[in-house]
Amino acid sequence: MSDQSLAKPSAEPSDAFDERMRAEAAAAGRAALETALLRFTHEQRDAFWNAIGLYYSSRRHPGAEESAAQAVAAPAA
Repeated sequence: MSDQSLAKPSAEPSDAFDERMRAEAAAAGRAALETALLRFTHEQRDAFWNAIGLYYSSRRHPGAEESAAQAVAAPAA
């Protein structure tokens, strides 16, 4: 019996499965972060999210070079 004969025809494609798993992990991570941030004041949470925004807008984050390359490659609308 070959490995292909064991595959289910209705099985979800690997890329779609990977994307779904990433989305589920991201949602779980966001929920855990929001729960952890509840112990801080509203002002402290705002400061945290402001710092996150500054970090990502500074293009020093992982993937920044890829984002910059995509922005250059994309035609102006």
